[in-house]
Parts: sequence; C-alpha cells; structure tokens
Amino acid sequence: MGRFISNFIIAFATSALLTTGSILASICPFCSAINLTFAEQIRSNDIVVIAKLTDLPEPVDDPDAELPKAEFEITQIIKGEELVKPGETFRTLLVGRYPVGKEFLVMGVDPPNVAWSTPMKTSPRINEYLTEARSLPKSGAERLAFFQKFFEDEESVLAFDAYDEFASASYDDLKDLRDQMDHEQLVEWIKNPSTSVNRRRLYFTMLGVCGTPQDAEMLEGFIRSGDRKQQAGLDALVGCYLTLKGADGVSLIEETFLANKEADYVDTLAAVSALRFHGTDENLIPKEKIVGAIRHLLDRPKMADMIIPDLARWEDWSVIERLVQMFKDADDETNWLRVPVITYLRACPKPEAKKYIEELREIDPDAVRRADFFLDFDDDDEGWGEEGDEDEESDQQEDSDKKDDSGKDDSGKNKVEKDNGNGQSKDRAEFLAVSTLVDETTQSGSGAMPHKVRKPVVDGVADNPSGVNTTPPIAVTTSGTPTSSEMESREIAQANMATAPVAMVNSGTSRTWQIILIPMAVSMVIFLLLWSVFNGWFERLIY
Repeated sequence: MGRFISNFIIAFATSALLTTGSILASICPFCSAINLTFAEQIRSNDIVVIAKLTDLPEPVDDPDAELPKAEFEITQIIKGEELVKPGETFRTLLVGRYPVGKEFLVMGVDPPNVAWSTPMKTSPRINEYLTEARSLPKSGAERLAFFQKFFEDEESVLAFDAYDEFASASYDDLKDLRDQMDHEQLVEWIKNPSTSVNRRRLYFTMLGVCGTPQDAEMLEGFIRSGDRKQQAGLDALVGCYLTLKGADGVSLIEETFLANKEADYVDTLAAVSALRFHGTDENLIPKEKIVGAIRHLLDRPKMADMIIPDLARWEDWSVIERLVQMFKDADDETNWLRVPVITYLRACPKPEAKKYIEELREIDPDAVRRADFFLDFDDDDEGWGEEGDEDEESDQQEDSDKKDDSGKDDSGKNKVEKDNGNGQSKDRAEFLAVSTLVDETTQSGSGAMPHKVRKPVVDGVADNPSGVNTTPPIAVTTSGTPTSSEMESREIAQANMATAPVAMVNSGTSRTWQIILIPMAVSMVIFLLLWSVFNGWFERLIY
C-alpha cells in the first residue's frame, strides 16, 4: 500500500506539472503565508469592531452549564457602520482573565443575530494599523509599501501580518516595489542569524529584485560555506543568487547540489525549486542551461522521478531512450520512476514515443494504467475496459435484433459470438468451454480466488491478430473424467493463467485502492488547509 501511495503522489504531482503549469507567477515564489491576514479576516466578516471589556462573568462550577460570556461595549467600528453603533453592547466568550476596560478586536457574522468571534487583544497601534490598511488598494506596490514598514515590528502581530501580506502578493507587484525597498535593511536582516527562515526567504526574494553584484558575492559565500545557518531558506537563497548572477551562476549550483551525488536530498530539492522558478517565471537564464543542469539528477535514481515532469514541461525530448531504459531497469526500490516515465512519453510528440509505451506496457501494465489515469489518457489503455464493454453491449444488441424467435440469425445459421471483449470471433460453445476450464483451474490453485476470464486463453486465438478461430472445438465431458482433448486444453489454460488472469486481478486490486485512497488523499489535503487556517487564527488569539 505504501508503494501505491508513493506512486499516487508522484503521478498526481506529475499530472499537475504538465497540465496546470506553475503557480509561482501569481504569488511570492519562495514564501508561504502562515496565517490569514487581517485584511482577509475583515473581508470574510460582516462586522469588525474595537470593543472594551465592561463586565466579567462569574465563574461557574457546574461542568454541564453553558459557558458564561463577558460583556463588551463597542468603541470603534472598522467595518459594518450600518449594522452596529458605538456604545452598543454584546456578550461573547472570552478566553483568559483580563481587567475591565481592556480593548479587544472582535468580529461578527450573520446580522441581525450576530455571532461574535472570540475577542483578540489589541492596542492603539494595532487599531491605527487596521484603519489605515482598510484604505489601501487591494493589490499593487502602493499596498506593499505600507506593509513593509512593519517587518520585524515590536508588535509581533503586525510583523506577522506584514509578512503574510507579502507572501500572498504577486511577484510582479514585488518587482514594482523595487525603488521603494530598503536594500541595506534587507541585507542586515539576511545576515542576522536570529531572522526566522520564513522571513529570510522573503528578504532573499526582495534582494533578488533590488540587489547588486556585490550581493551575489555574499550569496555565493553562503552557498559554498556549507553552514546550515547561512544556508537557511536555501531555495530562496539560490533563486536570489541566480537572479543576480544570471546564467553564469548555474555552474555553481550544478557543482554544489546537482552533479554532487553526496549533496543532501533536501538541499538538492531546494536547488531544483530555484531552477524551476527561473525556468517558468523568469527569463534571465536560457532554458537549455536550466534543463542541462537538472538533467544531472537522472544519474541519481532516488531523485530522478521529481525532475522527469520538468523535462517534459520544458520539452527536452533528448533523453527519451535513456528514460525508457530506466523504466526497464527499475526494480522494487526504484519502480516509482515508471509512472513519470510514461507521463513523459505521453507528452512527447516523437512518433517512437507511442511504440515505447506499448513496449513498456508489456513489462509493467499497472504503471501505464496509473499514468493514464492521472493524465486522463486512456485511448490505448485496455485496463479499464469501459470502451470495450460498451462495444460488447452494442454488438450483442445488434445480434439480438438480427435473431428470430428460434435464436438464429438472418441466414438461418447458429449465431456466432461477435465480440468476446477483445474484438475476436469465437463460437459460443467453445468460448464457454474454455472459460469453464480456466475457472476450474483458478479454483484449484493454492489460495487463488475464482474469477472469470473474458477472452479464451488458447493458442491460436488470444494471439491471433486476424480474429479468425484456428482452434478446433474443445470437448468437455460430463462424466467427471477429462478426455485427452480436455486435459490438453486444461494444461494450456494453466500455462496462460500465469499472465492474463494475474494481470486482471492486479488491475482490479489497483483500481480498488485508487477508489479508496483518492478520496482519502483529498480529505487529507482539505484537513491540512483547514488546520493551517485555524492554527493561524489561534496564534493571533493567544498573542
């Protein structure tokens, strides 16, 4: 199951890279917001007010009693002037013990019966900050210029919010802010070992916009140092270095992280992330240079799978033969390479790509099926069988229409089965006889589960491209003692059971796990998103 989960993640990531492209162009490329910004919280609520505590509830000893609520009086309205007025009072739950008169930021939804949030501590500076932020444009350099003044602010809640505003902003807006950035202050924060990793990433990204060649020398020293503290936020560090150094800086990244097989896995991932940014969102470095750099990871099987989608996205078809060979050479410890390889071949416009897919299907049909599932390419995939089943039902309906009441077709001859699931003609009696033999063989196998096989596994039929029956009918005795003809057919069926039936069982098992695990994976993603939102709210709450 663990192997399937890893293949699921690889296939999903591969599909995302090829079908949706990069999202880095729309947000700060190396930053991730920690909390909802104040602006986002205000937008999602109907009422936002500053209110002072006027009455504390008496403690309640009864554990079954409703939690007591504190009383607040509205002193300032930030949003919802038409819904509430200064001086109005309301009650809501309060976490902690505070003196009467203490001010809080409180939000509410669903008027007129307003549901009030748990109050957050505030201060005159925070109140002023929120009021000014409300008057800013929704995006652009002017908005960011206001928030950058609060980086590393003594009011930590404002410093958090300013960071989150930048982390949610577009990279284009960040570049528009270039002339208003404080270059010397950014360098000072970057050199400060106490600067958090998240903020260091942001400062590296901003330095990439307003930096100088001298800054590139400083960054090169960080990269060569091997010091974890100096390399904190390595993805943004490498991205910034390449922005300032250009194509001339790629050789250092190759030497240090990509071609170096001793390089730490996490460090290599960071370098690849930086190269992806330059390959998708910046035009400072030729694509050929970037592709040549990440191609080194094909020599590291444990990392090759993560860059194969990049090679396809950047249309590097020069490694097609090499990837096919890697598919063939993959063992139990490296078989996760197979799904990305098939994805690469699906995207490749070269005519030999389709031939390779069919060749590799013979080696590992499940890998091809998984790749087709995630990329929604099922033209050549027989594993799912939807089209085959529809054709079979259609053909059977046509046969039924042609038959008369005696069960014969228009020519008066006994009807011949037109489609047994593989587009081959077969006499009904013979098909049932072979199916019976295969079914008996399956049931007699040690620990095997009985199942039906849709196509006759008889020499001359299963491999007969013309679809013409070249095998004489098989006699099936009713006395319980097999005839020599039946014994021979039974041996044929047993020999073929090692291939076709096993493939079908694997197909069913694989599909069952897909049905179970895909909703599970989606649920996990939703849970993590919700957790991050509520965790951010809680951080602000306990400030």
